[in-house]
Amino acid sequence: MKATSPIALLVATFIALSTSTRASAAVSTVAPAQASTQQQEQQQQYTNTDGSTAIGFYDEDGTPVVAETTSNYSSSVPTFGDITSKPGECVTGNPNEYITAEALTWVWENRIGPKADLSDTANWNVMASKNWLMDHIVHNNGSMNYCVRWDSDAKLSKSAASKFQSLLERHYNEWNKWLVGYNCWPFEEVKINVVSFAAKDVSQFEWTDDSLGKIYEGIIDPSEKAPKCPDECHRYYDNGNNMWSDTSACEGEPFDVSFRLNQDLDFGYAFGFDWGEEVSSKEILQTLQNKNILVVGHEIGHGFGHPDFYTAKQKPKNFPPSIMMGSSSVTITPSDGWMLRRILEHLKPRYNF
Repeated sequence: MKATSPIALLVATFIALSTSTRASAAVSTVAPAQASTQQQEQQQQYTNTDGSTAIGFYDEDGTPVVAETTSNYSSSVPTFGDITSKPGECVTGNPNEYITAEALTWVWENRIGPKADLSDTANWNVMASKNWLMDHIVHNNGSMNYCVRWDSDAKLSKSAASKFQSLLERHYNEWNKWLVGYNCWPFEEVKINVVSFAAKDVSQFEWTDDSLGKIYEGIIDPSEKAPKCPDECHRYYDNGNNMWSDTSACEGEPFDVSFRLNQDLDFGYAFGFDWGEEVSSKEILQTLQNKNILVVGHEIGHGFGHPDFYTAKQKPKNFPPSIMMGSSSVTITPSDGWMLRRILEHLKPRYNF
């Protein structure tokens, strides 16, 4: 069962950077568009930090397109910018480099706040749900429980499966570092627990014990035709009834969200929302060791309430590179971090810290 949400949609992400796409771009006879001077300056400034990303080319509207979709760079170090809070209050501020406060206001008013035009399904109102990843992290006192859904006919080795927890945890904490110390956010790190695995047949796993989490066999989602963990173990906020789901009938540990590895997804295709992430099983198995995997960081971003920024009408003018602007960055940039801080500012009244 998916979490009850006023937004009845599946957020699809297409990162147009599969191997074939990069190859065709390399042999294209059409010269890529040039970025504006401001965009070039922003990108140059950013590539001089530890969070540098190699740019392959610029698309028609000047948006940078990264050369690779994984990296081992460190993302940029957060700052508090120009502090707007008074001494003794929880620290809040405005950015003084990379992205403007005006751009953040535009995103809130036009894409994710109460005034966003919801007739456009690319927009949503984050205030209308209490089931975002941030809500789970606070409810769980700094942790998230995962069900891994192995939606593949291939065998999954224990060695590979044991790395999913650290893969998810490092991407969560790339987001979380923008919250540490900001607006009294109390969690220095987010702990990820993989509590269960689901498969059509347990023979697809090269281990049989519960050392990596409880194994569920043959529970199939009828709409997705994919294995899942039991509905009674799904912990989510039921917005309709204004309460957390009852997981007392769960025989194992409850899970908050799922990490579905789908063999039918091509490289660069992925989905994400408040229910978790769905990614290509082949892509993840090939990139497990990489510090940054674009699709993972991006889809987790959707779970925090971030929308996509692909078309001109979806972003403010001169919007700088962002992992939520799909192809423009492999790492989480100050654009992403400051947008997350704005979400915290608006959601904080529902929390007790």
